[in-house]
Amino acid sequence: MKNLVIAILIAILITYTFGHVAAEWFDISIQIDEEVLTPFAAMAGLTIAGIVLVVVGVVVALSVFGAIFFAVMAVFIGLLFAGLSVFWPMFIVIALVVWLVRDKRPAHY
Repeated sequence: MKNLVIAILIAILITYTFGHVAAEWFDISIQIDEEVLTPFAAMAGLTIAGIVLVVVGVVVALSVFGAIFFAVMAVFIGLLFAGLSVFWPMFIVIALVVWLVRDKRPAHY
């Protein structure tokens, strides 16, 4: 748990530092209602916007992959049941032959 907290703090520090350096070098400023935001508020806003975009992207990706997975599984299950319904008499015959020819010696303990 301690390592996770340290990793989160380092990530926040690096993000804030690079954001501040980029704002200073490239003279980036974000204005809301004709008021210039501080670098920290701008980075917080951009971070929140980034998190929202990542969550939306994950939801879209999972819904697409979920739909593809559902379609593939539906086809697989359909083919499985179709195969079983066509070949079930052969499976019964095979099971009967295996049952008749198996070795019936008792187990010695």
